[in-house]
Amino acid sequence: MSPPQCHHNETVAFFYNNSNKTLYDGWTVGHKVVMALGIGVCVFIMLANLLVMAAVRANRRFHFPIYYLMANLAAADFLAGAAYCYLMFNTGPNTRKLTVNTWMLRQGLMDTSLTASVANLLAIAIERHITVFRMQLHTRMSERRVVVVIALIWLVAILMGAIPSMGWNCLCDIGACSTMAPLYSVSYVIFWAVSNLSTFLIMVGLYGHIFVYVRSRAMRMSRHTCGARRNRETIMSLLKTVTIVLGAFIVCWTPGLVILLLDVFCPSCEILAYEKFFLLLAEFNSAMNPIIYSFRDKEMLSTFKRLLCCRRVDAGGSAAGSTTNVTSASVSAAAAAAAAANNGAVDKAERSVSSSAVANHSFVSPVNAAAVAAALNKEHSFV
Repeated sequence: MSPPQCHHNETVAFFYNNSNKTLYDGWTVGHKVVMALGIGVCVFIMLANLLVMAAVRANRRFHFPIYYLMANLAAADFLAGAAYCYLMFNTGPNTRKLTVNTWMLRQGLMDTSLTASVANLLAIAIERHITVFRMQLHTRMSERRVVVVIALIWLVAILMGAIPSMGWNCLCDIGACSTMAPLYSVSYVIFWAVSNLSTFLIMVGLYGHIFVYVRSRAMRMSRHTCGARRNRETIMSLLKTVTIVLGAFIVCWTPGLVILLLDVFCPSCEILAYEKFFLLLAEFNSAMNPIIYSFRDKEMLSTFKRLLCCRRVDAGGSAAGSTTNVTSASVSAAAAAAAAANNGAVDKAERSVSSSAVANHSFVSPVNAAAVAAALNKEHSFV
C-alpha cells in the first residue's frame, strides 16, 4: 500500500475547494456586518476583562480562590477577544492570502481561548459546589493549588488549540476534511464539539445540584424561623444567578456546537450561511462573563468605579467610602447566631441571621448567602 499523499504545500484555496466552501473575492454586506459587530464586541471584551483583572489585583478582599478563578476567566476572555480580532482581519477575501500555518494559527487561537473560557466556567462551578456543600464562604484551597488549577486549565486549552497543527488534521487525508473548517479533520471537529457539550452538561448538573440542595435547606430553615420571606428572596436570587449563567451559556454556545455536528452528520444541511453569525454569538459569551460574574458583586462594582475614576483603592482592599463588605459581616453574624443557638437562645440567633446576613444577601454571592443560612440551620438543628 502506498503512503498517503500529503498536501502541506497547498494553498488554503485548495482545501476550501475540496470541501466546497466558498472563498470570496470581495467584501459582501454580510461580511461587513459581521466584521463591524465583531470588532465592537472585541473591544468591549478586552476592556471589560482588563477591568476585572485590575480589580482583583487591586482589592485585597478579592484575594480568594473564587476571585483568582474569575481573574483567570477574564484573562481567557481577553485572549478570546484578541483572537477574534485577529480572525476579523483574516477572514472574508483575506482568507485567500493565508498559508496553511497562518490558517492553523488563526483557528488555534480561537480554539485555545474559547476552551480556556469554558474550562474556567467549569472550575468556577466546581468551586461554588464545594463551597456550598462544605458550608464555607470561601474554599480553603491554598494559593499553590489555585495556581496548579489555573496552569492545568491553560495546558488543556493550549493542547486543544494546538492538536490540529500537530497532526490531527486532514492535510494527508483530504477525504476526511470538515466543511466548516476545511483543514480540520472531521474526527477532531466531533471531538471538540462533544467535549464542550459534555462540559456544558456537567455545569448544568453542578448548578442544578447546588440549587436543589440550597432550596431544600432554606425551606427547612423557614419552618423554624421568622425569616421565611427573606429565605425565599435568597432562593430567588440564587435561581436568577443560575438562570443567567446557564441561559447565557446555552444561548451563546449551543447553536455553534450544534452546527459543528450538523456539518458532520447532515451534509445536505445549509449551515455555512449561518457559520459566522453563530461564531459571533459564541464570542458574546466572553463579553457576558464579566457582567454575570462581576457586576452582581457590589464590592466588585465599587472597585470598578474607583478604577475608572482613577481613584485609589485603600490598603485594606475596599474603596474608601464604599459599601462595607458584607461577606465579613455575614461570617460574624453566623458566628454570633451559632453561639446564641448553642446557649438555647434560638430567637436571638434568628434575629441575628435575619438582620445581619440574609437581609444583606444582595451584597454577597447568592450561593454564599444561602450557604450561611444552611450552616445556621445546621447549628439550630442541634438545639
